[in-house]
Amino acid sequence: MNRSKKLNFYSKFSKSVSAVKIAFLLLGVLVSFSGCEKITAPMLPDTTAPGPEQLTVMTYNVYVGGSVDTVLSVENLLQVPTEVGNVYNSIIASDFPGRAATIASSIKTYQPHLIGLQEISLIRTQTPGDRIAGGTVPAEEVVIDFLQVLMDALRTEGLDYKVAAQVQNIDVEMPMFAETSIVDARLTDSDVILARGDVAVSRPVTVNYTSALTIEMLALEIPRGYTAVDATVNGVTYRFVNTHLEAFSPELRVAQTQELVDAFSDETLPIIVLGDFNTRAPHGLAYQTLLSAGYVDVWQMGSEGTGNTCCQDGNLLNAVSAHSVRIDQIFVRNLKLPVSIMTYTVGDKPSDRLVSGLWPSDHAGVIAHLVFE
Repeated sequence: MNRSKKLNFYSKFSKSVSAVKIAFLLLGVLVSFSGCEKITAPMLPDTTAPGPEQLTVMTYNVYVGGSVDTVLSVENLLQVPTEVGNVYNSIIASDFPGRAATIASSIKTYQPHLIGLQEISLIRTQTPGDRIAGGTVPAEEVVIDFLQVLMDALRTEGLDYKVAAQVQNIDVEMPMFAETSIVDARLTDSDVILARGDVAVSRPVTVNYTSALTIEMLALEIPRGYTAVDATVNGVTYRFVNTHLEAFSPELRVAQTQELVDAFSDETLPIIVLGDFNTRAPHGLAYQTLLSAGYVDVWQMGSEGTGNTCCQDGNLLNAVSAHSVRIDQIFVRNLKLPVSIMTYTVGDKPSDRLVSGLWPSDHAGVIAHLVFE
């Protein structure tokens, strides 16, 4: 297929999309999904049907379940066991199995060809712990494996997805107070690409950025990274990239973005780069770095509404959605102009909350459905 037309600027795309959107609105086919409105099942794109070339992608930060800010900001090492215990209890209380079931339900609704996931966590413990005494034996007792839980939830929904690539970021173990003993708690964080069963994938790459946050008090480095695969959908091969950029340092976030841009500067395949960029659209410096490199934000061009994706309260129990910034994004480059594009946020409506009142994540998921000639 001829891919000579490139998405190199906003205006051409915006006009084309606007015309298509008006046509769809007149026909009553397209409904905005960025606020409190919800698309009913007959209006959803059928990504398995024959016809025009289609591509549906999704990004979702599933949230570890507790804020690590209090641990990273301790001023005295004696505070660490208490703060680690608080985070651990928050993670358990956040009920990832229940949240994963809701996330899997959203995936079933749209059945994206490719999914980028962030904060896929593995929680392990060791009892009694040895870290407080300077021990180095790693904690290996699995408390919860987010990836396994989510894959099980997808299978329960009757879905066929496979892990196409996975990059390990931080792997940290610290002591915590637990009743009458001291237990070591270990968090391993990963970003993952899932591919639908009918999508052929190859050339997986997993990279940690050289730019990484260091917490001197804890002698701790916090790596971030990206995953990438070639994915063939309807006979067209795309380079699909998933990342999670630094949250606590704007300077490091921009440096990581530049590493990402440089890594794919010579790529000739159509590129989809998505994830939790921790940069606010449209004025964040990392966001602008991507635009300057020729990447196009599909939400900016193709949707009404804000598309805000962050952040619910740390305990996920706020009654009204607290999303106020758009930091989860989907960018494209080297990509032929679609004849239509539909983008949605998921997991951010009252009906998405669990019976317990928990939101599925502190972030919303973002979906882009592209239809080509």
